[in-house]
Amino acid sequence: MRSTRLAPIALAALCTTGCQPIGVPGATALRSTWMFGIERMRDDPEPRLPYTNQFIADLAAMPSVQVVYVGDGNMLPFNAWQGGKVLVSPWLRAEGNCMNITYTVFQSGQQQAVFGVVVPPMPAGSEPDSACVDRAASQFYQALVLQGL
Repeated sequence: MRSTRLAPIALAALCTTGCQPIGVPGATALRSTWMFGIERMRDDPEPRLPYTNQFIADLAAMPSVQVVYVGDGNMLPFNAWQGGKVLVSPWLRAEGNCMNITYTVFQSGQQQAVFGVVVPPMPAGSEPDSACVDRAASQFYQALVLQGL
């Protein structure tokens, strides 16, 4: 009888800092609205930039996000944003991955840190570039949520 009372206490002690409470969903959206400045995706075919535009559209559909293309000298809307911002440099099919993303976080007008996300290739066969872009946008957004932005 004593061991059945100690098990919940031991479990609670183990989970005080790293466990999600049972029945409580984790965060699924950014805590506040952020401006994403998207640079031209490396190796995206010009002049249409189909994968850059798809990446922008995917991220613009996410909650708490404003998105602007910052290529071709279009930095004014990004620079004018007063809240938190993220400058994003995507690279489709980099180093054999689906996508490598480097991003710089700015808060209060100051650069805070530079991070990276690697979206690995699908384990079973090839994936169309458009599907890779969709998957990368989703995984990138989730990485930001988990990061606590």
